[in-house]
Amino acid sequence: MNKALIFLTLIIGIISFFGACSSDDSSSTSTSGCAGSSALTEVTSCSSTASGTITGIDNMSISGTMSTFHLFGIQGGYGVDNSTDCIDNSTLISSFAASIGQPTDALGVIINYPITSSSSYAQIIKFYSDTSCSTEVASFTAGFTGLTVGDNVSGLSTSVSGSSSTYSSTATKVSYEYSCIGVKASTDAGATWLKTFLSGTDPVVGTSYSCAVSSPVTYYGLAYTDNTSSYGQTVIWEESTSGYPSDWSSASSSMTFIE
Repeated sequence: MNKALIFLTLIIGIISFFGACSSDDSSSTSTSGCAGSSALTEVTSCSSTASGTITGIDNMSISGTMSTFHLFGIQGGYGVDNSTDCIDNSTLISSFAASIGQPTDALGVIINYPITSSSSYAQIIKFYSDTSCSTEVASFTAGFTGLTVGDNVSGLSTSVSGSSSTYSSTATKVSYEYSCIGVKASTDAGATWLKTFLSGTDPVVGTSYSCAVSSPVTYYGLAYTDNTSSYGQTVIWEESTSGYPSDWSSASSSMTFIE
């Protein structure tokens, strides 16, 4: 199946819901790294490490780290290194940064989605000051937990208006919560970006913060996975906060990951 949808809508949606937090660096007494300083909720971490396997999605499993940009790396010539997930293509970075901005000294970025346990995953955005993604400028992690796999559904549309891709007629219902964020500024430019990206934050350079969302947001989704593609494992994922989607919708609200 040709799955070549590369969308970043999740990134924009999650930043509206960040909440109270505290520093996870015991050597620092600062609690200004995340918003909601009047109602801080301490958490020890917001995991971003790939570990565990999500099972039962279309009777298959998902593990490791997924990326929306691997297809560019497979096709070549787009400045995407699939071995590291590093993106140094200035056009891709500018297109992405048009929505959330970027540190002034950023020349590389990594955006991926590690499966962090059998019931959680994370979204990671890391900016770097070099094109090999070796010197970090700032990082942002969004943690999604409590993932529950529900019923399988069938009879879904295999084509969607505005997309040339072929969709699956089957999927699995999933639900999960956006529950935490992790942030770190490694340079002054990174701190400035985080202050703008997450209004109300004031991170100390060099300090990592793990932050609990004060009012976790529940997402309801349809998920499909296929590991027979010539590109590797592909996952189609569509979500809503108002209830389970009844079908695949326009390309702007669905995402594909190439492992």
